[in-house]
Amino acid sequence: MEDRRRIDLHAHTCCSDGPLSPTELVQLAAERGLAALAVTDHDTVAGVAEALTAGERLGVEVIPGIELSTMEEGYDVHMVGLFVNPEDPGLQEALAEIVRRRVQRNERMVDRLIGLGLPISREDVAAQGGGVLTRGNLAQILVEHGAAPSVREAMNRYLVKGRPGYEPKVAPTPAEAVGILHRAGGLAFVAHFHQIDRGDLAHSAQIARSILRAGADGLETRYSEFTPEMQEKAEEIAEEFGCLRSGGSDFHGKLKPGLELGTGYEDLRVPYSYLQAMKEHRKAALYA
Repeated sequence: MEDRRRIDLHAHTCCSDGPLSPTELVQLAAERGLAALAVTDHDTVAGVAEALTAGERLGVEVIPGIELSTMEEGYDVHMVGLFVNPEDPGLQEALAEIVRRRVQRNERMVDRLIGLGLPISREDVAAQGGGVLTRGNLAQILVEHGAAPSVREAMNRYLVKGRPGYEPKVAPTPAEAVGILHRAGGLAFVAHFHQIDRGDLAHSAQIARSILRAGADGLETRYSEFTPEMQEKAEEIAEEFGCLRSGGSDFHGKLKPGLELGTGYEDLRVPYSYLQAMKEHRKAALYA
């Protein structure tokens, strides 16, 4: 009999650029009937412990995770780690360096935006709170000050590669991220592969394949923004490598209007079988 339980293995809290506390996110997962949820904040595991506690209380299986920012061939590549040990010293050391570089990059982008005469300041950024800030946070500030009608438009006008507010990222390679995640006991997945080179799906797939060859455990084959073509390509890659599959909404609250936890833009469904396969893979590796 088919297991109909739904899961979401890609979601963010206020510890990076989501709107909800870890407890509130788990509560929302329970309300939406999710059997399992992965907390995958950008470059931080600060919300994992709280989420795990909430999951035990609310009956939601919480997977400790993270989304690492990396660079390959000059392109941004995001790697999702699942089942990581948030207290791993190597992970903590790597994250401290990644966050230090992210803060420097954010400061440079804010300076660029100010230089363009846009209504943003370092005080606006500081008011965002203590989480790990992303370009999405900067875009939201621009929206709140009337510089763009939406976060997506603010990103496209100012904060993506080739636009005037963009600052190149200094980050580990995907292969280095795989090593960081594996040493922390986790599994490494290529996240939303279609975003690697937004103008060339075939090139994005090529880079995803290279990361799998470098040791990644799998990739997201279910994702909120996937078109049928993207979905088909993701499945093709997974079949080619015989790798693990993951998926999720990439929930960010108001940064992605209309995108709901668990269901994305209405029709996302990530089956529990994906998570079960990961558990079996980890068990087999343990006793190999």
